[in-house]
Amino acid sequence: MATASFNKDFVVTDEKSIQQLKSELCKPRVVEVKKRDHKKDKVKGISLLRQRLSSLETY
Repeated sequence: MATASFNKDFVVTDEKSIQQLKSELCKPRVVEVKKRDHKKDKVKGISLLRQRLSSLETY
């Protein structure tokens, strides 16, 4: 089912929740993403695929 078919509107009526939401929006979290080594990932992926395929029995 597509998520576009859902209504995304919501209403918050609890005063405590509203204050908490406001305070959270004022202090966004900083997330650091480790830089990936795509060449290393490719080599590892091919190695895992080769290992998986070699374990299959051929009839």
